Amino acid sequence: MHKRSLPQLLAITLLSISWQSLSVAADRVIAIDPVRADKPGFMVVIDAPGHYQLSGNLKVTDVNTTAIEINADNVTIDLHGYAIQGATRCQKLPAPCWPLGVGNGIHAVNRNHVTVRNGIVQGMGNYGIYLETNSVNLDHVVLSRNGRGGAVFFGGAISNSVAESNGGDGIFGVDLKVNRSIMRGNQLLGLAAHGQSSFSGNQLNANNGNAAQTNLKSGAAAGNTCNAMACP
Repeated sequence: MHKRSLPQLLAITLLSISWQSLSVAADRVIAIDPVRADKPGFMVVIDAPGHYQLSGNLKVTDVNTTAIEINADNVTIDLHGYAIQGATRCQKLPAPCWPLGVGNGIHAVNRNHVTVRNGIVQGMGNYGIYLETNSVNLDHVVLSRNGRGGAVFFGGAISNSVAESNGGDGIFGVDLKVNRSIMRGNQLLGLAAHGQSSFSGNQLNANNGNAAQTNLKSGAAAGNTCNAMACP
């Protein structure tokens, strides 16, 4: 049997520890304190990649304040069953949402690989989630009663989610994949998707004053219902 020298064994051990440390660091969860205020106009600013997790409801009292601003790539935000709660209120259609503002629940521009999951974003002055990126993944998110719309993003997927009673489109964007989600009671379309978008297994109800529920045609995918009937 070939015997390794002590320096060789030490080098192998250190390499193993190094890789383990990197793995632990990559999996480390960074808590988002619900009472922090990083700078005017933004409650929480994320400047580094990582896995972030809410530790309580994040309450936004100003319709012009954004709850979470993402300034890095490769960011996962786990709402952890909690809510981002803004000050806007939306009444039953066709009454408008009020007051409106420029604050978003979660916002990013020119960032890649952003994931948001497991919670609620409601009552924001502008949009619930606005991610100007082409690599988004939203899963198990409720977007409710946000002033100008539920979610806006430009490439990516949303699944197992709900967009309801928002003051614009429930979900808007380009090159979207929308699956197993519910869009209901939104002021405009439940789903307004452009480019190479598809949707499957979704339920769209009572959007846009019970007129057109989505701008996509049934050929974009299958298994969608509009007001309990197959989407046209």
